[in-house]
Amino acid sequence: MIACIWDYFGKDSKGTAEHFEKHLNEFIKIKNLQNIVTGTQSKKDIQSFVWCAGNKEDLSLIIELLKPKHYLNKENFNEFGIYI
Repeated sequence: MIACIWDYFGKDSKGTAEHFEKHLNEFIKIKNLQNIVTGTQSKKDIQSFVWCAGNKEDLSLIIELLKPKHYLNKENFNEFGIYI
């Protein structure tokens, strides 16, 4: 299992992350992708990120088309506040 991450910085980062998560979930639904979990997380008031987690095979279309900025292996999820 891996997580794809898109991070945002600045005072509006939380709202931007929440907005992107809505579009990410729409993409997942339209493409009928299965076994993918999404969420947002904020670190302080100036950094937020959106994540989606699943098996690499299930995330392949997201990785190809939406170009996540970072990836995490499952053993590092808790470090970023991702609990599945």
